[in-house]
Formats: sequence, C-alpha cells, structure tokens
Amino acid sequence: MTKLNGGLRRTASALLCLALAASGASAADLKIENLKNSKDGRAPLSLEELQSARPMPSKEVSPEELREMQQRFRALNPNILNLGAGPDKQGSLVKGVPEKVDDPAAAAPYWSTGRLTFRDGDGVPSACTAQFVESASVILTAAHCVMDEETGKWFSDFTFQRAYNDGATAQTVGWRCVSLFDAFHDPAPNFAYDYAFILADGKDDEKPLEMAIGSPADKALTAIGYPANFGNGRFLYKVDGEWLAVVDGIVTMAGNPMRSGNSGGAWFTDFKVGGGAGENRVISLNSHHLEGNTEDENGPLFTADTSRLLAHVADAKCLD
Repeated sequence: MTKLNGGLRRTASALLCLALAASGASAADLKIENLKNSKDGRAPLSLEELQSARPMPSKEVSPEELREMQQRFRALNPNILNLGAGPDKQGSLVKGVPEKVDDPAAAAPYWSTGRLTFRDGDGVPSACTAQFVESASVILTAAHCVMDEETGKWFSDFTFQRAYNDGATAQTVGWRCVSLFDAFHDPAPNFAYDYAFILADGKDDEKPLEMAIGSPADKALTAIGYPANFGNGRFLYKVDGEWLAVVDGIVTMAGNPMRSGNSGGAWFTDFKVGGGAGENRVISLNSHHLEGNTEDENGPLFTADTSRLLAHVADAKCLD
C-alpha cells in the first residue's frame, strides 16, 4: 500500500489507477478557499436546533448542467481517464435497498460517520452526513454542505455528531476551519468538486477512515448516510450498489436511492463491518443525481487534488 501526500492511499489490487501522469498531477488553476471559525459571539446551535435540523435537500441537475460541469472538469484535468466498470469480485449483493444501522457506534466504518449540522445561507438549521477521515481531526463532507454553490456564501456554526442515532451521539465536536476548491462554485456550480474538509476542534475517538484516489476495480460499492426518505434523517442507513462509470470527474453509483440529508456520506469499496486496514476505503461521497432519477447517485472523483486539499486542512493551513 502506497501512502500519498495528505494520507490518501492507493493499492494496485483494489484500484484501477488513473493514467500515471494524471493521478500524480494537480490542476494548477484550482484555488483553495478557507473559512475560519471567528467565534464572533454568535451562539452555536442550541440543543433544540440540533434536534430539529432539517435534512439538507438533495441536489438535482439536468443532463445539460451535468455535461457543463464535466466539461469544466475536463478543461482542468485533460489527462484523467474516463473508465467503465470493472468485474464484480464480491458476488451477489442486495442492491439498492437501504438498511438501517442499529448501532452506529458499535463498529467500523459506521463509528467514524455522523451527522453534520449547521446554519445554511438563510440561517436555517440543516443537516448532512460526514465522517472522520485519515487524520484524527479532519472531517470529510460534501462541499454543498458547507457553502451555497449558487452564491458562494459559506454556511456557519458546524457541529459534528459522531455515530448519531436518533438524538443520541457517541461524540460531539465543533470546528476550527473548513476548506474547498473555488471550482466548486466559480465560475458556476461544479459537483465534480463537491467535497470539503473540516478541521475539527476535537479528535476522533475511534480510528478514522482511509481514503483512496482513483476508481475501484470492484463494481461493488456501499454508501452510507442519514437520508430523509429513509428514517427522516435521524438514523444512519447503508445501501449496497455498484459503480457504473467515471466520466469527466463524476462517478455514478447505481442502486443508491437515498435522498436529502445523505449528502456527504461516504462511498466504500471493500466494505466490511468491523473491517481493518485496507478495507472500507472511502472513494467518493453522496453528492447529487440527475433530475427524475430516484435510484442512482453521483459523486465526485477523488484525485491528487483531493489529496492536496486534505493535506492543507490536516496541516491546519485553513487557519492561515
């Protein structure tokens, strides 16, 4: 297993590597944007607001909007390959049927996942899904869970409730700063960059999840999240599906019908409850879906730029 900068890992047996030049290169025009917790006297979310936070509505795009996003990604990353699905090595799975996780705090990978609550651009208490990754103090979520992609306005008052389960939580942490790429919203929304990293003000009480860049050789994927259409955003769910393709920075997972509140939840390859090193690697996350599609979900492709952004936050440069 080779460790990449920022802690991201890649193994030849588990990943279809991107072209060598592409996987090791970063898009030079990408700029990192940071938000620092200024502690400006505004009160954090109250217990009542945490409990009543609405699941963040799902992001839906038209085929034309998606293609424009992919074209902008391609302009920044001309050498990254588009890939079709590889052979399914995990046999028969029940695909597309979300299952409730009864006790998220009991085992990996669930225990590093939780509910991210915040005030959106209008000040409304809202909730997404997030997870500790690689560094004990770094949280991964969707960029649209920290910023309005249309206006570029940051959200505020982030609270992460690890292993959240209908009001109970194994651990609660706040935030110090958050970072994403400007290409997420400039010059227009682009869900190929729909990921953000938060530097927490506390450390994961469990071992954080591993991330990997590139595309999984196995078709089998497992996604997790706190969806509104299953459990009203109050319970963690997992769903087994499979990846279809990677096209210009967008990964498509078939058999992922979770919607609203699931945004930011990890997609795993080599999924195993209680798994250890080399298992439960995070390769993408719940981001958006095509309009009218209730069965599939799209996520961003993790690249060397993802590794760069992770390292930026892990090194606390988002505080500069």
